[in-house]
Amino acid sequence: MKKSLIKSLLLSLGLLSVISCNILVNENKDIVYTDKSPENSSMGYKTLKAGQSFGSQVSDANYIYIVDSAFDLNNASVSVGSGSILKFTKNGSIINGTITFNNTFLEGNINFKNTSFAGNLLNKTVNLSWFGVNKDRAEEKAAARKNAVIIGEVLDCMGDTLIVDGFYPVSSIINIKKSINLRSPDWNENLCTKTYDNSYEPSNGFYSTDGNNSIFKFYQYQDENGKDKVKGSMNMFGIYLKGNPEKYLNATNYETDDSKLTCGVFLPWGGSLAAVYNCKFEGFTQGIRSLGGFIEKLQNTTFNACELGFYAIYASDFEVFSCKFTNCLPNYKFTKLPDVSSLRQIGCGFMIEGCGMVNCANCLFENNFINLIINEVAIIINISNCDFINPVFNDIYVYNDYTYVRGPFYFTTGYEDNHRICIDNVVITENNFTRNKNALGKSIVMFTNGYHSLYNHGFIESDRITNLIFANNKITDARVVVPEDEALFIVSNKKETQSKINCNNNNFASSKANYFASLMNDSYGKFTFVNSENKYPSNVSESKINNNSSNVIVCE
Repeated sequence: MKKSLIKSLLLSLGLLSVISCNILVNENKDIVYTDKSPENSSMGYKTLKAGQSFGSQVSDANYIYIVDSAFDLNNASVSVGSGSILKFTKNGSIINGTITFNNTFLEGNINFKNTSFAGNLLNKTVNLSWFGVNKDRAEEKAAARKNAVIIGEVLDCMGDTLIVDGFYPVSSIINIKKSINLRSPDWNENLCTKTYDNSYEPSNGFYSTDGNNSIFKFYQYQDENGKDKVKGSMNMFGIYLKGNPEKYLNATNYETDDSKLTCGVFLPWGGSLAAVYNCKFEGFTQGIRSLGGFIEKLQNTTFNACELGFYAIYASDFEVFSCKFTNCLPNYKFTKLPDVSSLRQIGCGFMIEGCGMVNCANCLFENNFINLIINEVAIIINISNCDFINPVFNDIYVYNDYTYVRGPFYFTTGYEDNHRICIDNVVITENNFTRNKNALGKSIVMFTNGYHSLYNHGFIESDRITNLIFANNKITDARVVVPEDEALFIVSNKKETQSKINCNNNNFASSKANYFASLMNDSYGKFTFVNSENKYPSNVSESKINNNSSNVIVCE
């Protein structure tokens, strides 16, 4: 008896799955069948008639509307009945007008063209190609409705995930006002690898039509009390953002006008760019410009041909894992130390400025003017298991330029506390430094104190770099020609006497540098290297210092 009952139940469930192959569960947990006639559905069902007014046919609530013909709204505004479904067949389309969704669900071969959008969709995930975005630069240039406007309206209407199923031109900034995910249709979490050398190359995303505009910016506004506010959060998976790579890759047309600087993503204080996986930023002044916004993790992401690949100033604690920073170069070639008053625009893969905790691991830095910069208020910075290859100037630049001007705005600590924060607990370990191009790389690491290369606000008494560990790193140098003044380390210490580097268990044996350390001309403070178990090339020892002063570098 039990076996017969179970068999009957299984048969019933099997038949139910056959006749109800397309099910939508609404917010009230009611099941509706979107592919059946009214007698098998909790909703009304209507095939829209060609040649009749579209608006008059879709005004009823809780209906399944079959769009089986081309409907021209003739620039009219149409509101869809509440809680309804627009189900497109391969022959269905809606063009030329404004459509307001009202808890509307889209289904089928969705096809809009030259249409404005308002209201809200029940779809948690939508494809960008559904909404009539312009497909190439010429189409975007000629279009009355530009892609940035269309995309902005879609983002306002949709659920939480936009499938970017194409590479679309944009001619102005897209504002992020809500929580969204941008995902390429060919992306999945298995593409996140533990190494930067993975096979996935993102091809879906957005490119600037003239190379002179940014792509994404978080919405900034003022509340009723006149206070500046920011809306929006974004995650990115498999997205390619392209500006003008030729501008930076060939080091020409350097832009000094701040109003013309471009970003792939501009993240202000209060915005969130939590996860960026398998993405690519190419050809911007700054690929990601984060001014205090929330970041969680960047993984398997490439920054190429930008003046500055990823700039994080006072951003949240975050991780940069298995990423690539390549070809971030300035517009001119330096024959000596650059004018550091323009440091933010001299070509850098990744710049960490005033960030409390950052873990940068398993990354590639190659052919950047400076591969990595760490500046001011760096409390716990870990740089490990990275490959640093052929910098034009040097690999890692650690300097302290803390200024009280920013303190009250960016920190909740007191004014006096801000003066005592310095670069501390920076660990550079288990990295590989490679040179295989002649005359590249003036040093592995450059340390400067009180240099004030970004701002001109005078000196802060507590400026210092302390508790830096440089350990278990390896240098591989295959060059024939090297600069005569090249050193493993370049040091500038204007005032402080407390700066100390713990340098141990490094393999410098392959280096072609001529000095252990080189002291910059304006240094007069003491800088101490605590050395142990390091391997040096035959022509260099820890005592070989290119020193223009006396008693300012101490090796212990």
